Amino acid sequence: MLGLLDADQTKARSYSQPCRDWPEVKSHLAILLAPADQQSDEGGGEQPERIWGLGIVRPARETDRDRTVVVTRARRLRALVAVSGLCCAGGERDAALSESLPESGPVTVGADTVFANLRRISPDVEAEVQRLMPLLDDAEGWSEGERRWRDERDALLLFAKIAGLAPNDFSEVRLWDRTAAGAAFIGGLVGTAVQPMFDDIRGRAAERFSGVGETVVQAFASDGGRQSYDFEATSITDRWVVDGGEGSLDAYYYHVDTRTLVTLRYVRPGPTGLLSPDARQSLEEFHSRVHRLPRHPRRSADDYSLLEDPLFLRVHEPVPFTTALHRTSSGAIYPYDQVAAATGLPDPSMGELIRHLVPTDFARLVRDGWFGASGVPFEVALDWVAATIDTAGVALLVVDFSLRQRGNGSGIKTRA
Repeated sequence: MLGLLDADQTKARSYSQPCRDWPEVKSHLAILLAPADQQSDEGGGEQPERIWGLGIVRPARETDRDRTVVVTRARRLRALVAVSGLCCAGGERDAALSESLPESGPVTVGADTVFANLRRISPDVEAEVQRLMPLLDDAEGWSEGERRWRDERDALLLFAKIAGLAPNDFSEVRLWDRTAAGAAFIGGLVGTAVQPMFDDIRGRAAERFSGVGETVVQAFASDGGRQSYDFEATSITDRWVVDGGEGSLDAYYYHVDTRTLVTLRYVRPGPTGLLSPDARQSLEEFHSRVHRLPRHPRRSADDYSLLEDPLFLRVHEPVPFTTALHRTSSGAIYPYDQVAAATGLPDPSMGELIRHLVPTDFARLVRDGWFGASGVPFEVALDWVAATIDTAGVALLVVDFSLRQRGNGSGIKTRA
């Protein structure tokens, strides 16, 4: 990788290798050191250790002995700089900081000082740090609020794709403002005007749940270009979660034209099993309240879904929240009935769940009408949201007003 970086300093590269006892799941700034045979200048004499380039290091997969670490977005500095600059604060060498730096692995002592010193070394280093800053974890740590931000952002991007908007073109996410976010990720999206007029659907969720806690509404509509989308997102956070309680997220997608409802419960697997007892109890309480939606008569032979139950579980890989991650997070989506069967076992684990969907497949199947309960009145969907607020604490409702034909034929008009 160093050879490739040296050949083209402007192109970012990726590299992976086992790293013993890597303790973190977060992304960190990666400092690439020059190989020993390239540390010395032509003038001879012993030279200090030099920094070759910068990138981002994150864990990939874990084996019995090692965790594979991936260095991504690595890029060569235009000139090698001395590592000793990392240990200098205000121009003076800090002996205590120097002793705290490990030979390899994450810096856990004095990391903030090292980071600040790295930015002072040279304009070249400063520019590279500024480029990587948005991709690093927030300095405050991975809090419960950030977990909810991540889940809400993931659901918004997933449902936006279902509504016809490519996540890569979702410029509002790139303009996300942390200071304005509050309890809801969509609260930090700027430049997305709320629809000026409400009809019988728009704004109804915000009106119904306005006194619950914190409610934020954002509307997204195409500007008449190659894409055609029109949807509204409402985030409702119960007061006890706003005040610091640990809530989980249910994300709802509702297509007005076909009255299709899909629900994602965002869960994080425990260290030894699929769900913690508290998570299972909350999910069972929620499902006992909503039961199954009443089935409606089929309008035609083509009007059916692979699964009528709209409830799915979104199980994340342990990835942190980063503001620059403009894509859905890694993980899998499982039908609720499969999870319910697995959680009834004495020792539930991820290994019991064999049928799952990746986000891309899930979005396509929902968009084409194969997944989700159709013919659901909007008031019934709002009743589900109310059950979420009572049991999970946080709900995101995306209402899709886009008119489109369904891939399974249920939305195609019959020819005479």
